[in-house]
Amino acid sequence: MRATRTLSIAGASAVALAVLVPGSASAAPALAELPALPGSSVAGAAGINDSGIAVGWSTTGGTSHAVRWGADGTVTDLGTAAGDTGSEATAINNEGTVAGRSSNSKGQRAVRWDPDGRITVLDSLPGTAYCQAKAINATGETAGYCSESYSSYYGRPVRWSVDGTVTELAALPGGTSGVGAAIADDGTVAGWSTASDHQTHATRWATGGTVTELKYLPSGYFAEAMGIGADGTIVGRVQRSVGGSYGVFATRWKADGSVTDLGGFPVTDKPSSEARAAGPDNTAVGMSKDTEGRYTAVRWNSDGSLTDLGRAAGAGPGTITFAASVNTHGVVVGRSGGVAVRWTP
Repeated sequence: MRATRTLSIAGASAVALAVLVPGSASAAPALAELPALPGSSVAGAAGINDSGIAVGWSTTGGTSHAVRWGADGTVTDLGTAAGDTGSEATAINNEGTVAGRSSNSKGQRAVRWDPDGRITVLDSLPGTAYCQAKAINATGETAGYCSESYSSYYGRPVRWSVDGTVTELAALPGGTSGVGAAIADDGTVAGWSTASDHQTHATRWATGGTVTELKYLPSGYFAEAMGIGADGTIVGRVQRSVGGSYGVFATRWKADGSVTDLGGFPVTDKPSSEARAAGPDNTAVGMSKDTEGRYTAVRWNSDGSLTDLGRAAGAGPGTITFAASVNTHGVVVGRSGGVAVRWTP
């Protein structure tokens, strides 16, 4: 585990000066590695609920399977839908219902696992062969996308009701694709959509389906919303011009649509940070490139400071570490290279 650093903008490069640099806060939480399935050493965690149960994936038998980790770290293979060979879990709610995908050589289907492990295939949009549920709320509604091809960037944003019925969400005016990446308990969906300018915009869909474009940061031209909090706060990333180059900036959108650069560690080349999940008390988690040029998991604290969460033991210089989800107790899960990790305050 790394000691927390106190950061200063003084002496930063011209590129780094364009980055909002929060001060560093208290020591990083305790890091624990979550086990892969027997016979494997590769896994990644994607979601956690308030009971401390986490979900994600692990390699097994030449493919990957959705897995669930108990609060004690015990790993369970959630399996696949009938006829499929691979699966991945992306989110879990407090009832223990899990959302994700199940796949075979011909496509993938959005699925939901009940707390007892029973799997249900969710409806697909007509003419699509690749669907994935990326988020689930307290009632069991899920959000994600359906696509004719494997790439989500050609997909169409969707929301699934509790009974598995799929509803396509409207793209922004002139847009043709998008993804529902997060869903609040009231059914509000956040994600991204293309628009008439052929750019990607962070997007919010109201419960009734009304679509709203979220503002770019100044000089922005690409944005994705990745998480939504209980108060309607949305987090994600915006790519924007920095001098003669560009950078990616962790971003927060308040319920009123106002946009804020969350900041990241100062760097000597292109800045890069993204907020993947909104946490309690105006916090967020995600990743930032650090002063050593490494991508590390971070938490943006309620006072605006930034905490380096640290990385798995043995993580090499090129290892990407990121936080993917956080519960109301501040417990965070994510991935450090091929290792699933959990950070506990």
